[in-house]
Amino acid sequence: MTIAPGADVLSAAGGHARPEPEAEAVEVAVAVHAVNQAREVARVLDAAAAGLESRWAGRAAVLAADGGSQDATAEVLRRWCESAPAPVRRRVIDAGAPASRGRAVLALLDAAQSLGARAVALVDADLTGFRAEWVGALVGPVLRGEAEYVSPAYDRAISEGTLTVNLLAPLTGALYGARLQQVMGGCAGLAGRLPGEWIAAAAHAADWQPHGAELWLTTAALAGRVRLAEVALGRKIATAAAPTPDLATTLARTVGPLFALMEPYQAAWQESTDAPPVQRSGPGPAVLADGAAGASVEQMVRAFDIGLKDLLPVWEQIMAEPTLARLYPLALSPDEFRFPPALWARVVADFAVAHHERRLPREHLLRSLTPLYLGRVAGFIREARGASPAGVAAIVESIDRAFEAEKDYLVARWR
Repeated sequence: MTIAPGADVLSAAGGHARPEPEAEAVEVAVAVHAVNQAREVARVLDAAAAGLESRWAGRAAVLAADGGSQDATAEVLRRWCESAPAPVRRRVIDAGAPASRGRAVLALLDAAQSLGARAVALVDADLTGFRAEWVGALVGPVLRGEAEYVSPAYDRAISEGTLTVNLLAPLTGALYGARLQQVMGGCAGLAGRLPGEWIAAAAHAADWQPHGAELWLTTAALAGRVRLAEVALGRKIATAAAPTPDLATTLARTVGPLFALMEPYQAAWQESTDAPPVQRSGPGPAVLADGAAGASVEQMVRAFDIGLKDLLPVWEQIMAEPTLARLYPLALSPDEFRFPPALWARVVADFAVAHHERRLPREHLLRSLTPLYLGRVAGFIREARGASPAGVAAIVESIDRAFEAEKDYLVARWR
């Protein structure tokens, strides 16, 4: 990357960023990684700088790295860091080649540690609704010595975040013993010393799916049993850098890394029972009116039925016979379709074991989860629509408990 005079740059060596010799330590760093966000990234960077200037002027830095953009994102980052001097230092981080989001995350964390930052807010530029006050919310618990890892929680409608609610969060919580609303929330706060303990063992994260590195950070924090905090940030507004992939691809890119992480962290989740409590303060995230009334439960149920007919030979290689036997009756009453959390948790456990044992090509296996996931979402939306906020919370609680109840089964089958 060519940097014009005046730009403050850290370059990557061997995949890790190294500071200029004269670099001075900072107290707080906001590290922003961006892919194809030329239109939005400057606004995210401005919010990060504003959040730092209000409380840590002269003791903070905004670090920015491109994760392999095909648009003008890298140039926008360069120009922003070359703009008029401000009380917050601005640095472009060269993540090295081949460029990827994972490499950008690792380089940013290494750079923040090299600058001596006590606390780091890691931000995905896809989180275009990022606000200045979120900086203090993410790093405050770290600076006060209350937490070493801070995860966001968001207000959301019933039909939003259904993959997180029904699979990513409950499986992660069941494995590692602590419930977090988000495992890939677009931002996080962490103690500056932590990445140094994790990066060397996770260099392969650079080659993961687009958001695999973010999932790795959450998993490393949970497996490492560090002190956790969760902060409610309000409404999440995100703008994808590219057209949204189809559902099967989304499942492969998110559930795949979650399953894959179960292998290097096997000792942690098989031995773990209770993690340190998650610190929460203030009002929790709200359940919002569901604006997606058009989300067709009927179409989801139909997709489940088609999958049961067309993918049964595949599912027979993945799921145990008792699991399959519990699926057959679901297709008999489409008007009263239900997919109980306990059955869904068993399905996911069987898929995790089959993924571990490589019974099928992993991409093929993950894509075959799609009709089952749609069936579960149909059951979830049908149950949650019309429920009070307390009722929705109880439904989510039932999902978490179902996955926790399946952990012994998962441990027993894992070889």
